[in-house]
Amino acid sequence: MKRLALIGFSGSGKSSLVTLAAKSGFAAVDSDALIERQCPDAAENMLGTGREEDFRMLETSVISGILKSGFDFAAFGGGVNYAHPAWKEIYQIGLKLIYLRSSFENLVGRFEDRPLYRKLGRDGYEKLFLARRELYEKAAAFVVDTDRRGLDEIWSEIEEIWNSLFR
Repeated sequence: MKRLALIGFSGSGKSSLVTLAAKSGFAAVDSDALIERQCPDAAENMLGTGREEDFRMLETSVISGILKSGFDFAAFGGGVNYAHPAWKEIYQIGLKLIYLRSSFENLVGRFEDRPLYRKLGRDGYEKLFLARRELYEKAAAFVVDTDRRGLDEIWSEIEEIWNSLFR
């Protein structure tokens, strides 16, 4: 099975990179975009009001559907890591995850409009970032550093990973 998925904190570039994958001819899907299409305002209504567990259940259902589809590249939301409810299914099918690693400071300015950021504030969001970092690393087969790098450079490294695995 030739498949990879991107994980990482909000603003790390997952959606932009999966768009580049699609432009490069890969079958690509973004779980956040699917959630927004299926349930507009779900993130706002659930994450922004303290119903994160409800959102994770919805997200898990969407990811389960993605895993049954014919994708090459997927981008999963910022909450998807080793502790996520979908992890067991991701692990069981052998999907390789690429963690887009970035410093918190590099991400500032990219997520202020997100509901969870507005709910937690900067300090709370940074604590969440620090708590998730180890969980991303534990889940990932590969780590791609994104600080001070453009999307094309990051995409080139991801293509190298793809080629090393599947060509």
